[in-house]
Amino acid sequence: MAIAITIEQFLHDHHVTYDTLTHRITATSSETAEIAHIPGARLIKAVVLKSEGRYMMALLPASHHLSLLMLKDLLLKDVALATEEELSPFFTDCELGAVPALGMAYDMDVIVDRSLADVGDVLFEGGDHQTLVRMQAEDFEGLVSDAMHASFSHWDKHPEKRGGFRFSHY
Repeated sequence: MAIAITIEQFLHDHHVTYDTLTHRITATSSETAEIAHIPGARLIKAVVLKSEGRYMMALLPASHHLSLLMLKDLLLKDVALATEEELSPFFTDCELGAVPALGMAYDMDVIVDRSLADVGDVLFEGGDHQTLVRMQAEDFEGLVSDAMHASFSHWDKHPEKRGGFRFSHY
């Protein structure tokens, strides 16, 4: 499949230089970072949340766990993980579960964790389970500059022991 057309068009419209990196199919962002030989701090994990009937995207490093409690305290409202089935209408040009980290390209509000790498290059899913989009962190930050930036994740010190996406209630 390669990069989703929505992402390709969004990056073109914003004059962002990027390239792609292919890897074998993986099930988790930690596994993707390992198989692609990139630090988990440079791989951006996109998690879609729902709150009060609306959806938003949280962006954090693959090396971190999302804290729903921290987000609830930050946003002053309940938040929950969206199901993959709920995401289908938004990401029609993406494989199920391969959400690109550019929610604004899909008319979704975005919140960015402050722990994301801010120098060098960053990578994120391109819309399938085998393609990563790579760009300079400064370019990515320019794309998400209007998004809320806050701390809502914890470093995962044992990602190899995880069997899939995990989040924290604390």
